[in-house]
Amino acid sequence: MSRIGTITKRNVEITRFQKLYKVTLKSIRKDIELAREDSAFAVIAAPWFPVKCYYALYYLESVLTHLLDGSTQGFGKGGHAGIRKKIYSLVDTGALVFSTTDLNRVYGLTQIQTLPAINAGQNARSDYWQKTDCINSIVKKLMDYKLHDAKLGRKWNLHTKKHRDEQKLFIGTERLMVTDFFFWYRIKANYRDLDYIDFENGITESEVLEYIETYNKAFDSYRVQLIKQINLLF
Repeated sequence: MSRIGTITKRNVEITRFQKLYKVTLKSIRKDIELAREDSAFAVIAAPWFPVKCYYALYYLESVLTHLLDGSTQGFGKGGHAGIRKKIYSLVDTGALVFSTTDLNRVYGLTQIQTLPAINAGQNARSDYWQKTDCINSIVKKLMDYKLHDAKLGRKWNLHTKKHRDEQKLFIGTERLMVTDFFFWYRIKANYRDLDYIDFENGITESEVLEYIETYNKAFDSYRVQLIKQINLLF
């Protein structure tokens, strides 16, 4: 029984994605274990760590959205963008409510454009991550990624009025959430900027380990939220 009524559960797909999640999570935990034993391993693991984290979350999101309303976007090809939009929709309608307030906010891109600028140097403060400005800076960066991806995919030439109008329409209709972070970081690491951590310019092995540890905390926080939601539906 879902929150919107009786649905026909696709148990084969649920079981398959649960297995994929468990295998991926085991690999993530092994990366953390080996990196803690030898920080040199962190350098090896770092480029693919966000990719593994994203897929573990994607498997959980696919199962969760299916259990909530029977949707099957995550189980088929090209389901990544579909899952993002489905999460927006479920949060919008209140069918999906996370215990962390910031995860329940769906931003329009036009709304993000109006967010106040971040004061220079503020992000270096030790308590910055607790501030609203931190969330604002994240969604601004996610919007940058989304617009860049649209520009490449749609071959916009923003020197032309036609393409500027298309971009304006895109900004007026598209949305995002903080949880899109894992989706866009996976694209950045997997396809666009495999050298996004520049190991040759003063980044030490211990700093790479710190990066992995921090990323893992963010991943684990959202992972636990998803697990809680899934457990309510079984």
